[in-house]
Amino acid sequence: MIFIKLADKNDCLKAAQIHFQEIKYGFLAELGEKFLYCFYQAMVDSENAFLIIAKDNDSVIGFISGCTNLKKFYRDFAERHFFKILPVLFKKLFSFSSLKKILETRKYGKEKKSDLPEAELISIAVAFEFQGKGVALQLLDGFFFEMRKRKINSIKVIVGEKLIKAIRFYEKNGFKFHSKSFVHRDIPSRVYLYNLKSRLI
Repeated sequence: MIFIKLADKNDCLKAAQIHFQEIKYGFLAELGEKFLYCFYQAMVDSENAFLIIAKDNDSVIGFISGCTNLKKFYRDFAERHFFKILPVLFKKLFSFSSLKKILETRKYGKEKKSDLPEAELISIAVAFEFQGKGVALQLLDGFFFEMRKRKINSIKVIVGEKLIKAIRFYEKNGFKFHSKSFVHRDIPSRVYLYNLKSRLI
């Protein structure tokens, strides 16, 4: 039986593994499984973010993550987990491409665009053998419910222009195209918005 719940630290390793296996083209996956493990632990710790998992009996089979305030979450991440992620990122700091993307991501997290909400859906993934069974939709419903509990009315999601399957998923489930974006200069993305007041859960 599949059920949805807020993650705790014991769920973060499996979430990191699923992310690394199933999200092939995202920048976070480029930083490796160990970084993702630290990243999701930080989300569980932060008051400005959360991680939701789907479980089949005792096994984590999918997750969705989000921030109520991306800028504040990145600050939490840097302050509380700096010494933990430094060894993980050490080799990446000597790669010009990786270092550039890290700085671009940091800059994006600090930017404030007046017409965009602070809250953001960061990532969603389902283990391969459970894809196509409605798990992603259950996770999305859980995500909406948690955002509404936290008094969030609108959220955004940034989707790579080439990720057609992800774009279709968001559009099918009520996300509205807002604009194009370049979090990383060489990777065009789309910004989608969702108005939580328009959906009752």
